[in-house]
Amino acid sequence: MIRKASLNDSAARIICFFLVVTLWASVLPLSVEAAQNPAVAGSARLQAAAKKILALDSAHKLLNTDCIKCHTSEPADIKRAGGKHRTAVTCLDCHIQHLPSGVKTIPQCSMCHDPSAQAHFALGTRSVCLKCHRNPHTPLVITIPNKHWVNKACETCHPEKGKEFKEYPSKHSQKNCTFCHPKKHKRIKRCLQCHKPHAPFMVFKDCLRCHKPHSPLNIHYAGNIPNKYCGACHTDIFKLLSKSKAKHGKFKCAFCHKNKHPTVPKCQDCHQNIHSESILSRFNNNCLKCHRDPHNLLI
Repeated sequence: MIRKASLNDSAARIICFFLVVTLWASVLPLSVEAAQNPAVAGSARLQAAAKKILALDSAHKLLNTDCIKCHTSEPADIKRAGGKHRTAVTCLDCHIQHLPSGVKTIPQCSMCHDPSAQAHFALGTRSVCLKCHRNPHTPLVITIPNKHWVNKACETCHPEKGKEFKEYPSKHSQKNCTFCHPKKHKRIKRCLQCHKPHAPFMVFKDCLRCHKPHSPLNIHYAGNIPNKYCGACHTDIFKLLSKSKAKHGKFKCAFCHKNKHPTVPKCQDCHQNIHSESILSRFNNNCLKCHRDPHNLLI
């Protein structure tokens, strides 16, 4: 009786052993699958130990808050200079899948920036975009390469500057954009780094009173510009006008030479019916026959 019970116990142990092995063999693939796919994961420990994480299904979609648990530097970059990337997209809009460790999911810029929508987007592939926008998380930090095609790239966003260059040719229009904007977007080289000032007192902002950097020979100025700025180039005339006791000596240069250089006014614009018609006809209406220099109206 005892021997029979012992045999039964042994048989039971053998049966239990095979059951455990069978169950373990069936659970093991599920555990691996669970480690690979959080959608069927039954254990937080398995998820943490998984070496390969597949894309989540719609029921378990990642949020930005999930991404920044591992990717800690990107949020600060996006907040600092992310532009529309800061609010218009989520991490998963660009990084569609979370791939195995060591494999980066870098999207094509054209996924969002349609080449047919803007000339700027049609310049080239992602490798071209990264010439200026080196970090997609900080697209507003623009580093300008010194390449022969850079003018074309700049003009897609700044067409008015390209138009100025074409309408008013100068030595400036013969240069690449990077000559004045060498490394950083919006950085402007100071005029006096290349040009000598017209007068010793002049600083950079004084140049801009008359000259626009992209059309420097198309000279415009405000009506209240002080005479000394005109005198920096027109030295003799400035001295003559400053010493003149005639009424013209009290005016600003821009009173007669309005807005644009060189504007030569007609005397009749201000002086009407000064002399009789008989006198004017004798000199063919040429005031300069008598008043030789408008800057010092002495006969």
